[in-house]
Amino acid sequence: MDKTNFPKARRSLRDVVCDIDRDILKLLVRRHNFLQRMHNSKGFLDAAEERPLRASWEAAVARVSSDARLSAQFFSLIQELEFFPKSEEATDGIYGRATPRIHTGFNLAPPQKSVHLVMPAPLSCRATRGLLMLAVTSGSPLTLAPCLMNEPIFDCITMLTQAGANLTRENGRITVHESTPLGVPDKGLHAGDSVWNFYLIIAHYLGRPSRLRLSGDAGLKLADFSAVRHFLPTLHARLAHVIPKSNGLPVRLECSGVLPDTVSLPHDVPPELGEALLLAAPCYPKTFTLDMAGYPHRELLQNRVLPLLQTAGVDVTAENCRIRVTPGKISLSQQVNLPMEPEISLFLLAIPLALAGETRLAGFWPSWPQARAGLQLLKQFGLELQESENEIYGRAARITTVCLTELPEGFPTEWLPLPLALAACAALQGSNAAVPALAATAGSNAGKEIHSFLHAVGLALTENGRLHKKEQEAVAWNAPSPIWALAFALTACARPHLRLGNPGIMAGLYPGFWPLYNGLPEPMAQKADTVSPVKTASRRRVISSVPASIPKEEEF
Repeated sequence: MDKTNFPKARRSLRDVVCDIDRDILKLLVRRHNFLQRMHNSKGFLDAAEERPLRASWEAAVARVSSDARLSAQFFSLIQELEFFPKSEEATDGIYGRATPRIHTGFNLAPPQKSVHLVMPAPLSCRATRGLLMLAVTSGSPLTLAPCLMNEPIFDCITMLTQAGANLTRENGRITVHESTPLGVPDKGLHAGDSVWNFYLIIAHYLGRPSRLRLSGDAGLKLADFSAVRHFLPTLHARLAHVIPKSNGLPVRLECSGVLPDTVSLPHDVPPELGEALLLAAPCYPKTFTLDMAGYPHRELLQNRVLPLLQTAGVDVTAENCRIRVTPGKISLSQQVNLPMEPEISLFLLAIPLALAGETRLAGFWPSWPQARAGLQLLKQFGLELQESENEIYGRAARITTVCLTELPEGFPTEWLPLPLALAACAALQGSNAAVPALAATAGSNAGKEIHSFLHAVGLALTENGRLHKKEQEAVAWNAPSPIWALAFALTACARPHLRLGNPGIMAGLYPGFWPLYNGLPEPMAQKADTVSPVKTASRRRVISSVPASIPKEEEF
């Protein structure tokens, strides 16, 4: 029988959609290359060039969809996309033809030995920037060392320098020089990609008649500040988004400088804004009172901001859910002790759970509810903890059986990668691992990241929260945030040779992490905090002048 007469098998709709996705990616790379040609001599697209592109995009979207995310957020996202430069070609010795080299990612292969990690703990990124604001707004001299010097701190220094602050940085040391207090110049400032930077600077401007135009990177462009916009009129200020239908940056802020004596914090306003208002209050013209009756994050806010105000000698009282700050002189000592950065320190303490051994971090643990919940989680996984005023010590054998029925009270959802990575280590080492507490998030946005992470490390999560291995080809994985990159590195302790496609994302949290990680089991960790961060190119800049290229279909 002639087989040529049989009709061809019909392709599944799933395969057709996958082909369309690849075509979309090719168009995005082509668009990126044309945008690169349009960049000015400073490496970014002029506003005069971007405005017609946005108007054309919104007009085209309006003909096919009423979804505001497609007309506003999606355009902002594709404007910030980055791609690998075009792959060099290498000759294939077997077939004698040129084939493109594939970006295989950063190989994570720590030695399978018991760790002995002794080092100064990374210092709190949030507390560092809070003290910097107290110093520059009062004109007081201050020296902070050794600082974490990650991207949020780098962006904060840049923003304050743009506003007229007199400060310098060198080798992990930040120095604020004695000068006149920071003013409120009517100019454009750039907050980087940190929400905390954004809140710090607008809280400073709220205390005086002023105007401000504030821009930021992709994360702040796609953020939703609608709750803040609705709250600011109670402070006799107005926040307006520059881009129509957008809830993120860039924004314009107009302030009357006339603040009410008491401000009630609505439940939907993030605690970071309340903290920023209290840090700016010592330089306000009159006493400022923040009422937090019924506010869900009151304890967290108090524990994070009151120690900073007391360190600066501010006249502050807290009673009956109210915090009152009286304006006065700020007195900061030249050297200030900062708490540990819990987001990083928890992962350093967790390494013995994956490889066995011990971690000893010099410094003091913050009293924040989130930080205490983090330590409680590590104890649930079997870490033996000893805590004193000037260090914290953790010791453990490799994780055996894991059954995490619930997370500690106050444990933040942003830190979910930590328990997931520890449970993954147990499952990959052949132990029983169940995390029902994380299975409940399977349908949320966090659940999508959880499933993507587990797929990358060779695991699957069942409906009852049990982890099991699955056979799959190892591929490079792009972490959606620095804390996910930390979780991926921790999981590689149980399954070496995992590949991370974007190791540079760690500059946003801990620039010294990779030298420390590559030095396991006994790294020269004392030098890790002094590593200067490599400031990654702005999301609006192009790293390479070589056009990007799309790999062949079989390489996806």
